[in-house]
Amino acid sequence: MSAAVDTLAAVRALGGDVKPGSLGRLKVSAPAPLPHELIQQLRAAKPDLLTLLASSKPQTRPADTWTDIHEERAAIVEYDGGTPREWAEALARLDPAHPPSDVPLERWVQFINDCGRCLDEGRADRAAALGWGPLDLFGCDRERPWARIDHQGLLWLLNGDKIVELYRDKALIETATSARQTYRRRPVEVGRVVLAWELDQ
Repeated sequence: MSAAVDTLAAVRALGGDVKPGSLGRLKVSAPAPLPHELIQQLRAAKPDLLTLLASSKPQTRPADTWTDIHEERAAIVEYDGGTPREWAEALARLDPAHPPSDVPLERWVQFINDCGRCLDEGRADRAAALGWGPLDLFGCDRERPWARIDHQGLLWLLNGDKIVELYRDKALIETATSARQTYRRRPVEVGRVVLAWELDQ
């Protein structure tokens, strides 16, 4: 069963999800094609995945934390920005007034703004088409999100600057002074690196 758990975690780390389908099939969704090796792992773990998913309780939003304001924010991000609903809801939950542990308030607010701008401009969709996963964009260190710059995804590093071009392995950023910088995409340490909305605020 641990192989099924690990496989499910790997799919989710790439922004995808696995659900039970009809007739004993798995329904896999992802923003970009999954690696061949991961597809093989899904096939091998299929019986255990079906058992695991059948025994999982569906996730529901806690009534006391999901408000009309969150719903409105999520709808704006989803429909105006053409963003997947899962990301829209997650970003709607980020509270600008309550940064995680070591993140300065000013930079936390800027990060949320940079995320919104990226989604509004369709950059997240473009990144997904080029193989960038959510951790490549929104990821950060689980314990020290601000201090561990080596674990920060692209959007943490913008600080108000603009993405002008995306490639499979890098992003070209234009600063406020019109200088150009290159952000090189690097392997993500899954487990150590988490999505910004998974942090305790």
